[in-house]
Amino acid sequence: MTAPLTPGRAVLLVARREFTTQIRSKSFAIGLVVTIVIFAIYIALFSFIGSQSSSNTLGVTSSTVSLEPALQAAARAEDRTLTITQVDRAAGEAQVADGDLDALFDGGPGTYSLLGKDTVDSDLQRLVSTAVQQTTLTQALTAAGQDPAAVAARGAVAIDTQVPVDPERGQRLVLAIVVAVLLFMSLIGYGNAVAQGVVEEKSSRVVELLLSTIRPVHLLSGKVLGLGLVGLVQLLILSGIGLVGALGVGILTIPTAAAGALVSAVVWYLLGFFLYASIYAAAGSLVSRQEELQSTVAPIMFPLFIPFIFAVSVLPNDPRNTLGAILSFIPLFSPTLMPARAAMGVAPMWQVLVAIALTVLAIVGVVLLAARIYKNSVLRTGSRVGLREALRTRA
Repeated sequence: MTAPLTPGRAVLLVARREFTTQIRSKSFAIGLVVTIVIFAIYIALFSFIGSQSSSNTLGVTSSTVSLEPALQAAARAEDRTLTITQVDRAAGEAQVADGDLDALFDGGPGTYSLLGKDTVDSDLQRLVSTAVQQTTLTQALTAAGQDPAAVAARGAVAIDTQVPVDPERGQRLVLAIVVAVLLFMSLIGYGNAVAQGVVEEKSSRVVELLLSTIRPVHLLSGKVLGLGLVGLVQLLILSGIGLVGALGVGILTIPTAAAGALVSAVVWYLLGFFLYASIYAAAGSLVSRQEELQSTVAPIMFPLFIPFIFAVSVLPNDPRNTLGAILSFIPLFSPTLMPARAAMGVAPMWQVLVAIALTVLAIVGVVLLAARIYKNSVLRTGSRVGLREALRTRA
């Protein structure tokens, strides 16, 4: 007679089945390749857009050619590439119309004009205005017998900080955004996979066979563990490829910080996945058809979208944002926000440890609650099971 399965062995058996099934599937390999290709396209696209947005072509006439040194100085100050071509008015207008020039700079003191085809790039407008104003001010001071350099020195403002400026802040910012994107995609993708797997087993009645030998909580835990490991494998592969590529082309020059960000991403992925996957599994057990699943899991995405948007839009400009610091301690937001803040170097270790502890406590509570919902609704087919009904129904 076969001995009954222990809880640990039951969980591991289910986890192994989920892991091997997903890893060996064509969809995993195809999805991994597609993700890598999409990332490569995004990187190439953003690099192209960045190079285009930081360079301009400007035509100058005989009346404005004398301002070329000031224009180039203003471009260097803003780290922009400015290509200047001397043309006459008619030729310049034709080149603007054909798209060969971004704008034509013409006129004289008091009558300067910048001509574009349908609009003029705002950065180019600011650059030309700065050059003209600086030149006009220098000429006026010289005519009044003043030394422009001495006047500028008297009006200069020295910049200092209480905390030494981090020379690697830009690279840490890139790491933070990349970590946030990877975690967001992994949690969304594999959280949905858990919910879809639950619905498939429920609709095909496979779950009835499984639950004849395995308790619902063990089946739920094994499914979450197995798919979580699949997501972790994909995360490590993508992170490894990205890290090697970034270090190889010189985008990143701080391997220790990059390695630390990768370790942080792995830890927070595991915490976030167990938290969200349990919620996704409970949501999937409430319905019996794939068509009903999206409306059930849609509310789960909001706690993922909020910290993701915050991490890529607010933190880059204000990494010490008070609201961001508070949100990073909330378990549903911590897996995305806390590693982003840590990668930027603004989250001390005690904050990271406190957030981890709070998230672990939340996982325990969510798993127990999700197991109850799963147990009370996974065997019920047909109409959708209400959340209140699933919580109070006894199996």
